[in-house]
Amino acid sequence: MEITPGMKVLDVGCGTARILSALPDVEYLGIDHNPKYVQSARARFASRGRFEVLDVNDPSFGDFGTFDRVLLIGVLHHLDDGEVRDLLKSLSSCVGMDGCLITFDCALTKGQHPVARFLAKADRGRFSRSPHDYRRLIESQFDVQNEIIRHDLIRIPYTHIVFKARPKGSLATN
Repeated sequence: MEITPGMKVLDVGCGTARILSALPDVEYLGIDHNPKYVQSARARFASRGRFEVLDVNDPSFGDFGTFDRVLLIGVLHHLDDGEVRDLLKSLSSCVGMDGCLITFDCALTKGQHPVARFLAKADRGRFSRSPHDYRRLIESQFDVQNEIIRHDLIRIPYTHIVFKARPKGSLATN
């Protein structure tokens, strides 16, 4: 899942693009539906990337070309199943054959801490899912390469899930 200098990165739902503080020198395109977030990202990171206001339901992602990494960080649990499928279909043409899609969301898992479960269900994203349900949606357009569930990324009990996926038919392994 490594992001290395020179890669092309598409960050869908970029918010204020804080992730750029942790990324090397990449060709970055951040997209968010909130004009205030995009304005803030431009003010802080104008020299590090390009930022566009676009809703995830807009099917024109393919117009931006292909990328080495496409990031969906904290996005999927805000979308219903149909919106996720439509977004992934749009993004399937954006991930280069040697590239990958990376998703990161809260999850509902069996046996998780009750506080973690409560927080996932109380999130303003109304569509927290089980790992199986996220996988099923992602596999509608991509081949899942890796799935990681973490309960220890923040100080309070919380469950995160990360998927790394490749375009269907891709032979790449990075």
